[in-house]
Amino acid sequence: MADDRPSSVFVSQALGIETDWSTPRAFTNITIDSRKVTSGSLFFAIKGHTYDGHDFIDEAIAKGATAIVCQRRFTSHRDQTRSATLLRVDDTETAYRALGAAWRKHFDIPVVAVAGSVGKTTTKELLAAILSGRWARVLRTQGSQNGFLGIPMTLLELRPEHDAAVVEIGIDDIGAMEKHLAVVEPTAAILTAIGPEHLERLDNIQTVAREENLTLSHVAARGGTVIVNLDDPLIRRPSDPSATVITFSMKESRMATVPGLVSSNLGSSHAMQDLIVKHEDANELVLPIPLPGEHNASNLLGAVAVAIGLGLTGDQILKGLASFEPITGRSEVKELTGQVLVLCDYYNANPSSVEAALRLITDMSIQRSSPSSTWVCLADMLELGTSEEIYHRQLSTAILSLGIERVLLFGPRMLWLKDELEKRGYSGILRHFTTRKAMAMALLAGLESESCILIKGSRGMKMEIVWKILQEAPADCTP
Repeated sequence: MADDRPSSVFVSQALGIETDWSTPRAFTNITIDSRKVTSGSLFFAIKGHTYDGHDFIDEAIAKGATAIVCQRRFTSHRDQTRSATLLRVDDTETAYRALGAAWRKHFDIPVVAVAGSVGKTTTKELLAAILSGRWARVLRTQGSQNGFLGIPMTLLELRPEHDAAVVEIGIDDIGAMEKHLAVVEPTAAILTAIGPEHLERLDNIQTVAREENLTLSHVAARGGTVIVNLDDPLIRRPSDPSATVITFSMKESRMATVPGLVSSNLGSSHAMQDLIVKHEDANELVLPIPLPGEHNASNLLGAVAVAIGLGLTGDQILKGLASFEPITGRSEVKELTGQVLVLCDYYNANPSSVEAALRLITDMSIQRSSPSSTWVCLADMLELGTSEEIYHRQLSTAILSLGIERVLLFGPRMLWLKDELEKRGYSGILRHFTTRKAMAMALLAGLESESCILIKGSRGMKMEIVWKILQEAPADCTP
């Protein structure tokens, strides 16, 4: 059994550092954020894109840090550095990841990796909630901390009382997935879907598929449980015979030929209320869908597939799902005065997720008791590399095919979409704004009762500001 938390001895051994601790000590916490340092902390001074943790070492020591992991080059002339032990390494980020990897090895519990281009965070949250129907303590990645620092940050939170862990893995470069998997060592994995993401360094969709599929092949090679989405042709089923393979599909017709999971729905194709899950030789399981949209139904089905692969019963799945709480900015449906529905989906955006959101807002409008106007507020999709213009222009196809008649755009890249819609003869309301406030005010001026609004954009575009302005608007500004 692992100690309650990494001790000074464990840290020294994991990092290969000889120290002269007078007595072994237990750190109160391990952090890379000087603002979270308390008495007895171990502080990793990591150089980031916009900051250098070495600039905050003195602050960390003043707050009571008892040890600092720093680069060998670091020097300080302040006397207070003598009150803390300096652990010098070649690279603090590498050391931090090594510590997370070493700590993870102490835990013999199910560790599920959730990867994919879209739907990772939603699937991770759904899965963690579902697993709580069997296990009392399930560790999960906080928010979208799924990169080189976020992954070890999650693993270092593991404690003896944890029964399972759900770790989200995100990639933005070639080789990143292999490095992440070596740290996480997952016993099970799901790949949600594959689409254009981080193309500035991943180059093209074929490279994305190759890198993302490493998640499944890595776990399969170690005899773990892999969950395969049959509805995505870019996801490959591992052939390793030692692996347990669970498949899932939103198409019931596949049940006859492919072992695994299948779902059918009650209601129309995108406005589903319940998901009927079938598994080989098992009773049907009817689950409420806590988030709107067929893409979220697929995320739920994938999470259920993982749970079944880990041995959960139908009753445990239902119990755990009941504890799920929606994540801010991800498929949240809000309401304004005048029965105006707002789909707040501004946490992130790429071509696949934007098209899914466009379909969802259209279906939400169709489901209203009376015909309602649909407003789409879109901001730039970031990190699409040399293909970004193509992907922004291609959104015009979905907008035209769905018959969306009110489009408000923000950000320099969305000028490409505006231009493409105009070239294709778009006849609806089409405006581009240079500020989020101007977009929100134009939206307020045109709203009608029972309108439906989509707010969507990449995280860096901060489209939550539009929602905030709508919320704070005087009552006489809304229908």
